[in-house]
Amino acid sequence: MKRKTLRKRSLLRIIALLIILSVFVVLFVQWRVRPVIASIASVQAKSFAVTAVNKAAAKALEECDIHQLEEIDTSEDGSLRSLSTNTAKANDLKHLITLKAQEAIGKLNHEKIDIPSGLIFGGDLFGAVGPAIPVYISLSGNVDSDFEEEFESGGINQTVHKLSLRINVQLSVLTPSGTLSENVTTSVLIGETVIIGSTPQGMFSCSQN
Repeated sequence: MKRKTLRKRSLLRIIALLIILSVFVVLFVQWRVRPVIASIASVQAKSFAVTAVNKAAAKALEECDIHQLEEIDTSEDGSLRSLSTNTAKANDLKHLITLKAQEAIGKLNHEKIDIPSGLIFGGDLFGAVGPAIPVYISLSGNVDSDFEEEFESGGINQTVHKLSLRINVQLSVLTPSGTLSENVTTSVLIGETVIIGSTPQGMFSCSQN
């Protein structure tokens, strides 16, 4: 009976030790893994979002005739009097790009990222050592956009007018270690117009509505 009691106590001690050890391992892994996943997921999520938005914008531009966006008015001697943007067509394009970008972000719901195991257990020094641990993240967010105009010197007696669309994404990233909030901004060039001669004082900007 005494031996059985001693064996039972020894078994309970081993079980208790294993439980404590397991809890310690879980806490250690969480302590090391959470910040690593958050850091890598943040960088990768931004990359996924920018790539998706740029592809969506390129697809939208293929569907539109951007040559009708800007209207040039010249005087009898050929000099430029005004350069205006077709507000209706510009806003239609803005709406299309924003819509396609929103749809593209919505499809990023099971993206794979690789977490170097050496980075988890060995820190930055051993970041490239060991096999990669696959982790999946999902993205969602709200997309809004605004036009931007810029005038640059294009050479002697030349000015380049650039029309771009700045796209901003309020991004939520769902990871195994929690949810991250990120802000992603990218700019898409809509078109360029080379102005020969002096730039007129009265330029009409496209609508920001």
